[in-house]
Amino acid sequence: TVTDTVAVHEFYYHLGFLHNQVMEIKVKNSEDLNNLLKALAREIVDANICHRLYCDITSSIKKNAKAFSQSNTFWNFIFIALDDACILRLCRIFDQESKSLNLYNLLVIIRANLHYFEEEYFRDRLKENPFVELLAKDDRLPDKEQLEKDIWFASRKNPLVQKLIFWRNNIIAHLGARVSMGQDHILKDKPLGKEEIESLLDESFVIFNRYNYLYSASTYLRKVVGHDDYKSLLKFINLGLQKWDEDIAKQIE
Repeated sequence: TVTDTVAVHEFYYHLGFLHNQVMEIKVKNSEDLNNLLKALAREIVDANICHRLYCDITSSIKKNAKAFSQSNTFWNFIFIALDDACILRLCRIFDQESKSLNLYNLLVIIRANLHYFEEEYFRDRLKENPFVELLAKDDRLPDKEQLEKDIWFASRKNPLVQKLIFWRNNIIAHLGARVSMGQDHILKDKPLGKEEIESLLDESFVIFNRYNYLYSASTYLRKVVGHDDYKSLLKFINLGLQKWDEDIAKQIE
């Protein structure tokens, strides 16, 4: 029956036996590929920005314990929001759906459209850039061996990606019924730790910048302008608390 067929498909999907399906995204011209690069850049850059901000703010708790303790609930939701924003984007980056824009599909598209990296297309894309003559002298074609390594890393064949997808399907994008009923050992058997998440974030960022540089002679940063704004916030909170303590001391006197 159809129900049985779907059940079997889901069973093998979660086990990882159905690796990457045939990629269904087609590009008609250089501009299509450029748009795909820009769209995925937002996911990869934002995931890294959220993670770095989360790490930097949490690392400042010890030195600003009193400031954080004044608004525990607020900061708790800030941490949850940053963590969710990071991990949800990471799941989209390493999604394996054939029709979605993800890192694996982007790399496969690049492999199928290497001619768009050739000098003719590069010069046309950067015709308004005053340094196009100098930039065009560099070899812009992706290294095929490196490309295959990157495709593997972004695919379900990578154990890290398998683990991320498993967590996505059971706790991140979907609330697994088995987990909800107390069978959380299925997650404990496949822990997704901080180091593994950072490995996926780091490598996806490096991979993406590799091809974006070849394509458009530009790279992205992991920090947004204003990344350190939280430091100013903590500074003013601490100043306010200091004034508060001084006022209380004067009242006691």
